[in-house]
Amino acid sequence: MELFKKNNLLPLISPLLPNNPIVVEAGAFNGADTKEISQFWPQGTIHAFEPVPEIFTKLKKNTSDLHNVVRHEIALSTATGNTIFYVSEKPSRPGEPFKAGSLLKPKERLKWSDIEYKKTINVPTITLDDWAQKNNVTHIDFMWLDVQGHALHILKAAPQLLKTIKILFVEVEFIQAYENQYQYNDVKTWLEQNGFVEIGRDFENTNKWFYGNALFRKK
Repeated sequence: MELFKKNNLLPLISPLLPNNPIVVEAGAFNGADTKEISQFWPQGTIHAFEPVPEIFTKLKKNTSDLHNVVRHEIALSTATGNTIFYVSEKPSRPGEPFKAGSLLKPKERLKWSDIEYKKTINVPTITLDDWAQKNNVTHIDFMWLDVQGHALHILKAAPQLLKTIKILFVEVEFIQAYENQYQYNDVKTWLEQNGFVEIGRDFENTNKWFYGNALFRKK
């Protein structure tokens, strides 16, 4: 098990992926990570998902010069349709959507930070398998899931694409941060049952903070 920092994540997994990987990044926010992934794999294709309109506008602007980034203003989820999205914001920037928004209603995470959820919006959703079929995507080499407690929901709803994923980078929670949310041990156990092994994490234990990031490889 390797303890990694975000700035050495891509070099760490690079030997496990082709030079032109198909990457799916869910929860792309303003495109900062998207840009890094795009520049690291200039021959790859990065599909960046961001459902909040104001944030999507920033993502589009910040990645407009990247030829290998495809932007999707939709949320990956358990069904194809529309649903409620809980929009987050910082008290210091009222009315400006922040990156901690979720399809799940905030719960215990409200005790850990000053992030507020003052409004909800309706956003379009799609399952990973439905999206892949509509866009002629046959496999995913690397999947980046920064979706505030919704990662395992997305994966469970994608039995076909799940078989093709080589590397998974997943934000995991150690508390019931959101309602109806799976916690780290749930995610780890389910992925192991479905042919993945944990190869890294950016946390030493689960007591210092309420979430972290884990790295999984298909066996």
